[in-house]
Amino acid sequence: MSDKLNILILHRMGDPRTWLTSVRDLEYCLPDYAPEHHYIVHNAALPPPKFIKDIDFHGIILGSTFLYNRCLPALYKKTLEDYSFIGNSDAFKIALPQDDYDCSAILEKWMLEWNIDLVYTVCPNHWDILYPTISLDNKIKLGYTSYISEKMIERCKSPKPFSSRRTDVSYRSKLSYLGQMRYTKGTIGNVFVNNIPFSDYVLNISTHPKDTIFGERWLDFIEDSKFVLGSNSGSSILDPEGELAADVNRYLASHRNATFEEVRKACFPEEDGTWNFTAISPRNIEAALLETAQICVPGPYSGIMQPEEHYIPIEPDGSNIQDVLAKMRDTASVGKMIRRCKEAFLAVEELRYRHLVQEILETITHGVSAKRITGTKPDQMEKHIMSYKEFDETCSKYYWPYQRLWQRFKRTAKYLGAKKIKDFLTSRK
Repeated sequence: MSDKLNILILHRMGDPRTWLTSVRDLEYCLPDYAPEHHYIVHNAALPPPKFIKDIDFHGIILGSTFLYNRCLPALYKKTLEDYSFIGNSDAFKIALPQDDYDCSAILEKWMLEWNIDLVYTVCPNHWDILYPTISLDNKIKLGYTSYISEKMIERCKSPKPFSSRRTDVSYRSKLSYLGQMRYTKGTIGNVFVNNIPFSDYVLNISTHPKDTIFGERWLDFIEDSKFVLGSNSGSSILDPEGELAADVNRYLASHRNATFEEVRKACFPEEDGTWNFTAISPRNIEAALLETAQICVPGPYSGIMQPEEHYIPIEPDGSNIQDVLAKMRDTASVGKMIRRCKEAFLAVEELRYRHLVQEILETITHGVSAKRITGTKPDQMEKHIMSYKEFDETCSKYYWPYQRLWQRFKRTAKYLGAKKIKDFLTSRK
């Protein structure tokens, strides 16, 4: 076997213009940190080129955005059809799922059908619940939602001085009614705003999708903030088949102004709080390295962040807001807390991309030897890679511009349709 491994990486980040930096870095970590191997990194928002099925890969990596297809029934069915060749491949296969608690039964069934050799879960416990069969075979390792890159370390050597930052408190999240933990994450921004008794702070807090910040601009946003809000990333609900999520969506469709308590009573009166699936989020890592102080709802945070020592704790209902504001004003203590938090994250070797990549490559190499995988010859593989580059360039030149134009057309048509109805109703008054 050649020293170079043939590796297929599948993600589904969609339009490159909407990629989040932390997600992109995770999906591309192998070619970024070990470029000496042969890679085809395919965006599964596009159909797979036929020649991919003819390649004998040594390793296949299923990224978190690809594995999220399990939560979308029609897309999941198509994924199983389009990528059925993976199940028949002799390659050493590794899955890197996130949000394992969503459609966990579907996810495990998928992993078993495709003969996945190793699953990296971001949930530090309850593996026997999430993966009742796979966990028996010792095919699970602990992973993280994000990792620290050498580029990030370099960028964060001298971040913007705390006193020069324009935003006092920032936050971005999406609103979810699927359990108390996710609801708290979506509402902690509004809780903070509503409990501030005066307006002496510059805030940049939103849960609206249109305010999502992409790419490097997100890091600039965090670096220009003195404080960032945070909540436990994860779920207080286990939804094995996705039925609870479907129930919530149906209920909200017919009860648009429903409160969280009404949704909980109607859709999951007994399930919420039974489980606690949580881990640190990319934002925790980014804020720590960029020396942005964190104001967080208390939680385990993968055992890395402790209240008072690494972040200012805030109650989910904002009941201790006066204590939070007092601690924010103590700039000397805040500075020490920021330094301790940064040091705590940098001290965890398992959080480094170089560690993850080395571990994955060593695992694949061992698996290739055990399975006696030959793999496509280097000269042939290089031709396949060139073919894929041509495919990718064509998509960049034609497919994505067309998709952007089509999406703009749909948004415009929707707006004009809504405006026409509004004008009609107004004229009838």
